[in-house]
Amino acid sequence: MDSKYLDKASKYFTPKLTDRERAAFEAGVALGMILHQFRGIPIKYTDEIEHLRKVIEYAVMSQPFKHSARVQVNIDTSKFNINDPYSYVTLDPRYLDVEITVEYGKAFVKARIRYIDEINYTLAYIEDIGEK
Repeated sequence: MDSKYLDKASKYFTPKLTDRERAAFEAGVALGMILHQFRGIPIKYTDEIEHLRKVIEYAVMSQPFKHSARVQVNIDTSKFNINDPYSYVTLDPRYLDVEITVEYGKAFVKARIRYIDEINYTLAYIEDIGEK
């Protein structure tokens, strides 16, 4: 069945909203959550990166209308001294590369967050949008 018809919250959104606009909105909610919820987590060990990657993916997939999520955390932990209590880094958005797909009604949105050297900024943007 179409996700749009399973949406108990749809009555709160204007009927002027298209499926594509709603899918883009839902993508923005997920990307904003990632950028703000996980910033500042201390990371020292390689295992932590894999756990964090999975936690972020699960958090995204727990939200409504998310079809897929792929998270990369780009931190080189080999430089950290496990015996030094001050040798760690905190998660910054520039270490993230996240792709999500949202499906709503007949529409889909592929959105992404990643650091872009050219603009020296971690950009959240829509890579693709269309009809299923």
